[in-house]
Amino acid sequence: MVKVVIEKDEQEIINSIKVNGHACSNEEGKDLVCAAISAIMVGGANALKNKSDFEIILNKGNALIKKKKTGKCEDDKVMLTIVTQLLTIEESYSKFIKVQIK
Repeated sequence: MVKVVIEKDEQEIINSIKVNGHACSNEEGKDLVCAAISAIMVGGANALKNKSDFEIILNKGNALIKKKKTGKCEDDKVMLTIVTQLLTIEESYSKFIKVQIK
């Protein structure tokens, strides 16, 4: 199962998105849930305008997009879009992905 942890601040601004694990919804190379999650994370990281403001780790089974400074920034809409997409995957494939918002 893929575990996603979203960390927000007191103003509900997303500060980090951490993804760990594998969906195991099919054999490697045919796992559409993992492929979707990977595409969301890589596409989201690529969409960040100010990449230097973030710690970005994109590895097989492990991904992190984390602000280096808390608070509002120009890329908040990108972070919200990533979270919305991950929650959409969870709606349809809750057996394979769990999103936790802190």
